[in-house]
Amino acid sequence: MARGRGDVPSATLAHPSGAVCEVALCGAHITSWHTHDGVERLFMSSASAFAPGSAIRGGIPVCFPQFSGRGPLPKHGFARTSSEWQIEAMSTEDDVCRLVLVLTDSDATRAHWPHSFTLRYTIILASDGLTTEFELHNTDEAPLAFTCALHTYFAVADVRDVRAVGLQGLTYEDNAAGGERSTEASEQVAIAGEVDRVYLDAHETATLRGVRGHESIVINKRGFRDLVLWNLGEVKAPSMADLGAGEWRNYICLEAGSIGEPVTLAPGTSFCGLQSFAVQTDDERS
Repeated sequence: MARGRGDVPSATLAHPSGAVCEVALCGAHITSWHTHDGVERLFMSSASAFAPGSAIRGGIPVCFPQFSGRGPLPKHGFARTSSEWQIEAMSTEDDVCRLVLVLTDSDATRAHWPHSFTLRYTIILASDGLTTEFELHNTDEAPLAFTCALHTYFAVADVRDVRAVGLQGLTYEDNAAGGERSTEASEQVAIAGEVDRVYLDAHETATLRGVRGHESIVINKRGFRDLVLWNLGEVKAPSMADLGAGEWRNYICLEAGSIGEPVTLAPGTSFCGLQSFAVQTDDERS
């Protein structure tokens, strides 16, 4: 363990290929992912706070047990700002680096959400890929319900050049239009203005094309039902205090989650969802 940005305790996964992943232990928040070629694949706002108890703008926040404002809890829940995450294991074997973090219920969590639970978050770094796995176990004597997402901010050269592929035909909630539901008609979804959509019962695979020249990022998910596509857009961006000027151009969120319908767990049962990312060039795609 070391001190990262803002003197926040952090852990670093360093793959023999040169790939690196940095994790702020407060919030179990992935703040950086470099592939083996040294390219940063995650966006981090220049205005982001790095302080205990404050949300970090960028990287991969863990949204739990509530996504956004969909309930009575603070926005995106308490997991992303909790200082109670603990390292359970850290290893390098089978050509991957692995970090396992655990959050359990406490007086602080029960003040917001009156349930007993164990949340295990596993981060797996490979040469040119990253996997994040979310596993929740209900240790309570009563059922519990939650929504969640692994809120990934991908770094892009210019979001206006990015196309999201693999969403055509899906029903989505358009939160930029008051939550109304529509069906995605486009084979390649362009980012024009504010985009804030929850694609319901999404396919396991989607792709962001044009993230950096001829490079794409392929997203695979399991367990999570939905995908979120989000960019604040030029008009609304100045209203976000922790987003640097003009930086709306440099990120796109495409993240796995279970949002449209809360997940309900009976006592003693578990939920597991994961998402993985791989970088691909146009030549590899063809």
